[in-house]
Amino acid sequence: MKFLVGSLVGVEDSVKFLMWFFIVLMVVFLLFLVTLRTGKKYSKRHVAVKKTHTVIYSTLIIGVALISGVFALELNSQSEVFIDGNSLDEVTGIKSIEEIEAIESLEHVAHDNSHYLFGIDVSHYQGEIKWHKVKASEHPIEFVFIRSTMGVDGKDTHYHTNWVDAKAHEYIRGAYHYYRPNENSTEQFENFASTVTLVKGDFPPILDIEEPSRFGDKKLREGVLNWLKLAEAKYGIKPVVYTGKHFYDTRLKGYLEGYPLWIAAYSGKSRVSDVEWTFHQFSEEVNVAGIDTAVDGNSFNLTIEDLKRMCIGEDHHSKNYWKNYR
Repeated sequence: MKFLVGSLVGVEDSVKFLMWFFIVLMVVFLLFLVTLRTGKKYSKRHVAVKKTHTVIYSTLIIGVALISGVFALELNSQSEVFIDGNSLDEVTGIKSIEEIEAIESLEHVAHDNSHYLFGIDVSHYQGEIKWHKVKASEHPIEFVFIRSTMGVDGKDTHYHTNWVDAKAHEYIRGAYHYYRPNENSTEQFENFASTVTLVKGDFPPILDIEEPSRFGDKKLREGVLNWLKLAEAKYGIKPVVYTGKHFYDTRLKGYLEGYPLWIAAYSGKSRVSDVEWTFHQFSEEVNVAGIDTAVDGNSFNLTIEDLKRMCIGEDHHSKNYWKNYR
């Protein structure tokens, strides 16, 4: 009963009244059933009792359903919102989703905070992009990541158009492969290599890892590392790894040393304060002129010169620029 009373705190008064009404009614009915004597088999009284039972049982069922529903709503309303195992309060110190969205808006990250360079990532989900409008928009876009391939045979239908147009509009561009963990990693790399040609000024190849493998984490890591080694051998540069913060912490952390990390976490820079990252995908709700849908927003926390030095073909390219940055 202590739990019952405690759980009612914060519930609207009208709902509490209904709950207590049905609780009292159920107790009365239960007592009535216990004390009720069953009449003779074929007596009128027996027929009346059967009808009474029907009414009581129906009321009990309705009462249980109502109380269960209210308990569920109350527990849900009082539960903390968790992201990757951490509550919003623990992660950001922010109390509402609206405040998080405000902080993660492009205006806050790209315009007000000049410490970070800004870029976007796109795929066929964005449809036909009007790149001249993107270039003329107010957003200070320096780089663009473009999906090229998926799995052993998937190809993004807008890749070639986006790839050419991004270069034509003088963006630093990078191509990424969406990794399907239950498919052969060598064949996946061959799909990427046969589709993507990287030239001087392009980012190194990028591997997007988001799904667990049905064969287990060990097999997942083996496949990922195989893809990365094949990419480094072909393109002569360390690939970039994209993944979510929770996925990284639980499945990949400690196994990707030396590879630049592009980490996704949408509730503030504090979420990635314990990770050495090169790029941070901070939002998936950025609106840019020339693109019909929202796009992902990404930040890089060094200078434009550092960004260019990380690209293929740079004379001064070295491991100094391929470490991850806090």
